[in-house]
Formats: sequence, structure tokens, C-alpha cells
Amino acid sequence: MKTFLAIVFSFLMLTGSFAQEAQMINLKISTDNPMRNRLDSLIDQRVKTYFKDKRAVGLSLGVVISGKTSFYNYGETAQGNQILPSETTLYEIGSMTKTFTGILLAQAVLDKKVALDDDIRKYIKGDYPNLTYKGTPIRIRDLANHTSRITRIFPNLWERKNYKEDNPYSDYTRQLLYQGLHEMKMDTIPGSLYSYSNMAVGLLGCILEDAYKEQYFNLISRYILSPLKMESTRINLTGIPPKGIAYPHNANREVVPFWDVPELPALGALRSNTMDMVKYIIANNAEKLQPIALSHKPTFGNAREGMGMNWFIHTTPEGYQVFEHSGGTGGSRSSLQCLPKLNSGFVLLSNSLADRNGLEKELLAIVQTR
Repeated sequence: MKTFLAIVFSFLMLTGSFAQEAQMINLKISTDNPMRNRLDSLIDQRVKTYFKDKRAVGLSLGVVISGKTSFYNYGETAQGNQILPSETTLYEIGSMTKTFTGILLAQAVLDKKVALDDDIRKYIKGDYPNLTYKGTPIRIRDLANHTSRITRIFPNLWERKNYKEDNPYSDYTRQLLYQGLHEMKMDTIPGSLYSYSNMAVGLLGCILEDAYKEQYFNLISRYILSPLKMESTRINLTGIPPKGIAYPHNANREVVPFWDVPELPALGALRSNTMDMVKYIIANNAEKLQPIALSHKPTFGNAREGMGMNWFIHTTPEGYQVFEHSGGTGGSRSSLQCLPKLNSGFVLLSNSLADRNGLEKELLAIVQTR
């Protein structure tokens, strides 16, 4: 009898699990997709697959094909609030911020504030004999292409007593960054090996702020946001109506804090929407500003596979060059891909930890079809 009951219980659990999964897959997802043409249909099919991930909450897409833009929104700005996001809804973009930092670096090079081959110690106070390996120092360019060998995240970020796992950079200071620089040990010649580093880009932002004697957001506003008429992109969300914000969610679809990066904004502090980011795609495709064009030049690798100034450079199997970056925080995921030769690309903004990799690949395939 016990064996029989155990089998029945297992069957009920299994069928219940299948039923719950089927309900999740068949759940109607709110959207503004008009379903008028083949592109609309393709996007809808791909997004419904994305929403099979139980972590998914909200999603906004901006798609550019041969210069023509389309916007698609799905889900909710916060779990259960029944508010559909729009192309003006603000999301965290995380490390996509780094591409703005790369363009700002290019502007600083044009303004002769810094030089790409300068030793970074020229721009930071104090003595750092450890920031060299076998006589080769870390250069400015190495900070922008992840070859500096600076540790991805310094241990003094999470070893602090007041460390907040859900908002790790909120009180991480420049002083702690420089302390971490003093403590790190080089193990490879800078500029020779790729290794992603948030701290390197945070340091680059500090160097640029010091070079101009201005705050990061003021600089990107003047040199990037204003010329491109990106009027919504910001750091501070004060004054934004709650319905205009996509709130980050953890793996349980619970709202979690936005990541605040007050002292190292260059590594990932920006919030934006698909309306602004589509303008950014088009401007990058056209290399509308001189610093944008310079930021696309390879500083590591080559024009087929390499790094520009905080831009990842790839080439698709079809032969199209792609400039891209993605972002992730404690509750948001984002992706940006620009294909200049086709004047195409896409931006993906989400307020959850749902896996976006499959959707990225599908969108890249879609924007290559003309």
C-alpha cells in the first residue's frame, strides 16, 4: 500500500508540475505588438519562447532594419501590476553604459585630454609601482578594451561590513577603488590578454572626470546625449512617475533595488529606454559624431573580432560587422547590437533575470534579413 501511495503521490506531483508548466507556457502575455506583418509575427514567436523562462517579467525591444524602426513591448513593469512597458519606459541598462564611456574616452582623445598609449599612472595620484609587469605599464587603451589585467571586481567590494549584495556599488567609493589598485598584483603584460574588468572601466571614468574636472553624467550629456537628442537617458530617476519605470526583479520575480553607482558611474549607472537607444543605434551605424567613429576603431584584436573603446566587435557568418555590448544587474538584463553596413540593429531591455541569449541570437538573425 505504501508503495502504491508513493507512486500515486509521485504521479500527482508530476502531472501537477506538467499542468503548471503548460499553464505558464499558455499564459497570455500582455503586448502592444500589432501583428500586422511578418516582422511582427517573427518577433512575437521569439518573445513567447523567451517568456517560457519563469523568471521573465517585462521586456521592451527596439528593432532597426535598414533604418526603419519598430518597437515591441511585453509583460509588466512590475510583477502583478498589469502595466505594460512602452518605448519610453526606463530600464537599467547596466554595462551597456560602458559604450558611452568609450565614446567619452574618444572625445577626450580628440580634445587631447588623454592619449591612448599614456601610462595610467600619469592620471592617478600616488605611487603605484605594482601597475606594471616586466616594465610594461597599463595604458589608457587597456582600460577600455579589458586587457589591463585589473581584477574584474576588487575583494574590498564584498569584504566590507556594510556590503549590500542587492546594491553592491551604492557606497563603494573612489578611495576604495584606489586602495584595491594598490593591493592588486599584475600577472601578465598589460594589453596582451582579454579579461573583463568592471574596476578598469570605473577607473577610466574617474580619469575622464578628473581630466575634464566635471562629473560623468554632465560629460556624456554634453558630448553624446544632447547631440543625439537622447532626452530620457539618465542616472537619477527622481521625478519619474512610477508607471514610467521598469522595476528590476530577482529570480523569484520579486522587485529588488536598482543598482546605484554614485562614485563609479562609468561602469554601469545609466537608465534608458528603447526610444533613446534606437537613436543611439542609428547614430552608431552612421558614426554620426567624430568620437563615435573613433570609439569603433579596434584597440585590441582587429576589425573582424576584437575590441574598440568598450565596444565588442564581431563579424556574423554572413560577413556583417557588429558593434555590441550587453548589461546585467541584480534584476535587469540588456543587449545592444549595431550593424552599420545594414543600418540595422536592436536593443533589448528587460526587468528580470530571464535568459536573453536565445532571443539575442534570433534578433540578430532577423535584423540581417532585408
